[in-house]
Amino acid sequence: MLKILDLIQDTAMAQVDFFAAVLASGYGASSSRIEYEYQKRRIVTNNKEFQARNLKERKRRLTVFISKMKHDGLIKELKNEKFTISSKGIKKLDQLKQGLPWRHYESVSQNNSVIVSFDIPEKLRRKRNWLREVIKNLGFEMVHQSVWVGKVKIPKQFILDLEYLNILEYVEIFEISKTGTLKKLGKF
Repeated sequence: MLKILDLIQDTAMAQVDFFAAVLASGYGASSSRIEYEYQKRRIVTNNKEFQARNLKERKRRLTVFISKMKHDGLIKELKNEKFTISSKGIKKLDQLKQGLPWRHYESVSQNNSVIVSFDIPEKLRRKRNWLREVIKNLGFEMVHQSVWVGKVKIPKQFILDLEYLNILEYVEIFEISKTGTLKKLGKF
């Protein structure tokens, strides 16, 4: 029944667009002119339908998100579909506001090569992405998925920030004073 009613509605809208195209084309217009006017109107009609579906989808996603936040105990529903933040929600908000430390540290070049290797769990993805950004900004180059090499002295504040973020245990930093097998890389 839904498909039939939907088809009838689409057909009715197409007929309206066709008649509007004939009227807009003017008396004695060619079939290509009428087709052009018709296509213009169909594009507008389809765009309106798309926007209506898009709005409906956004509302659905918002409803799902609110439901999830209520289920997780982050918000409470009051009367008249109004919400308030719960104590658990306040804690989560504070946690999200803390953010990550500044990503740019002063880099000082040195002769010795430094290797930074890390294995940060997936649940700490944001911190792992932060670490990648920082070591890239320091001038390190990736040689493998989570292995970076550079001739840069590691700033003390960077180490303190790793400790602050509770990810220092997942990070290994090595300084190479003799080139050894690193000659194979050419740069080091």
